[in-house]
Amino acid sequence: MQLMGATPARLIDTAYQLAFNIAYRLHLIWAFLFRPQSHGVWVAAWYNGDVLLVKNSSRSTLTLPGGGIGKGESRHAAALRELSEEVGIVARSSDLVYWGEYRSTVEYKLDHINVYEIELSHLPQIRLDNREVSWADLRSPEQALDMQLFPALRSYLIDKQQRGFV
Repeated sequence: MQLMGATPARLIDTAYQLAFNIAYRLHLIWAFLFRPQSHGVWVAAWYNGDVLLVKNSSRSTLTLPGGGIGKGESRHAAALRELSEEVGIVARSSDLVYWGEYRSTVEYKLDHINVYEIELSHLPQIRLDNREVSWADLRSPEQALDMQLFPALRSYLIDKQQRGFV
């Protein structure tokens, strides 16, 4: 990590990334000890046959924009919120289509990941906070499957291929 000559904004982003990394590691310890269940959402944003992948600063694998469902929040509302928060895409409720649920025990918890899809008619400007989300880009399903993906994302893309949707 090179900090010499870094701008104040970049230093703040780096501090946030460090904080996210520490919080993530502490969360993994907590999940290992208590084995909780969690409920979250992902949004597969498709544009011309490519899907938008994101890299969270605290993880080594790629996922889709998404996160937890807030108390009293619907899955659908959480998907819209996470898409906006993580990559700056503002969508209408009617734009999202529910695909299905994937379960994961990768992070020592039973994670219920509800996947929504959106077909983008134009390529919006992707806005990252460079704190929680440090990278995002479109990839074909074939390209994505050659990358280091979170296992549930790999399952989703394989399901899409097997059902003839990509």
